[in-house]
Amino acid sequence: MSYQQQSPYYWWWVYLRRNKDYLACCEKGGKGKFTKLYKDFGDVREDNFKKWWTEGERGGNLFAENIPELTLRELENKSQWDAAWTSDKVLVVAIPLTSSRRYIQSRLIRLLDKRHHADKPGRKKSNLDKSTASYPLERNYTIENLQKTLQVYDEYLKVKDEKPKIPLWKIGEQMRLVPSAMTTDNMSMNERQVFRNVMGASVKRYIANAEKLIANTGLGRFPLTKNDV
Repeated sequence: MSYQQQSPYYWWWVYLRRNKDYLACCEKGGKGKFTKLYKDFGDVREDNFKKWWTEGERGGNLFAENIPELTLRELENKSQWDAAWTSDKVLVVAIPLTSSRRYIQSRLIRLLDKRHHADKPGRKKSNLDKSTASYPLERNYTIENLQKTLQVYDEYLKVKDEKPKIPLWKIGEQMRLVPSAMTTDNMSMNERQVFRNVMGASVKRYIANAEKLIANTGLGRFPLTKNDV
């Protein structure tokens, strides 16, 4: 797998290039139902991801996190409160100025020990953190699965119009998609059919997911395998 292929944004670009409606929009110079998306993603017909990514700093503009600067400061009145602040990001305290400095400092230290985790080693950003990117990635994906899904889909496209029709299980066997569902010559007809059903169902699932992933790129969503977006 190349360096580019290790990026989810590479696969976003690849899947978008399979969206026939978006390609039609590119051919019309951005006109049609994907006009708004075209203004951001541009023409993807040229097979050059690096050029597409760097042109006009497109990659950074589309996918970079827009993190506002937050500094420690005193709030002089309630109008300075930011509704975007959450308890996992900002610690809000009320300090009674009538208390001693020693008491205030000790209480702040105890609060920080309890709540502050930014400099603790091994702490990872939560998957539930809300993205501030113009086009955030959806959750729950692996690069390997995105690649495999497209490989299965491409093999299906190669044979889908052949006569007689090529069964889906045969595509799966040629790719050894599910090693445990590979048939052997010494199997009975019933055993062979059971294994082929498993293989065919797996291929069908990959194809369905590929079609949803491709369709949802036209909505500016990736990688998304749901229809109700």
